[in-house]
Amino acid sequence: MELTLQTGRIEDLDTPEAHLKFIRAQWGDFAAFSYKKYLLEGRGAVVFDLKNPFRSEVGFEIRTHYIAERSSQLAKLGGWPSDEIKNVIAEYDPEQDVVFLFLRINGDVFHYNVTDELTPMKAFHTRSSHAHH
Repeated sequence: MELTLQTGRIEDLDTPEAHLKFIRAQWGDFAAFSYKKYLLEGRGAVVFDLKNPFRSEVGFEIRTHYIAERSSQLAKLGGWPSDEIKNVIAEYDPEQDVVFLFLRINGDVFHYNVTDELTPMKAFHTRSSHAHH
């Protein structure tokens, strides 16, 4: 999955307000994506890599990954960035919540455990039932 930024500055997305606004704007997609990946790969987080954007005709694109526990991607990352994040991943409810990690430009990692009335499980089922029609 990708996120395309219309603004010219990646820094504009690298604030907690922007992170949350962005999650809210595409919540249904992220929730369905996260639950689908959870079913396939197990517990994990949706990770936005703000440090390595690539430019496209329309602006910046931010790579979005789902990184599961015990995956090779997580090993490449060197494990979860902190014990706090490791605990969040161990304890969140995949049917209700999505854990988002933002790898920030300055090397920090911000995490959010987000839930909504449209739960990941509902978002996934709504989208997969539309896909069959």
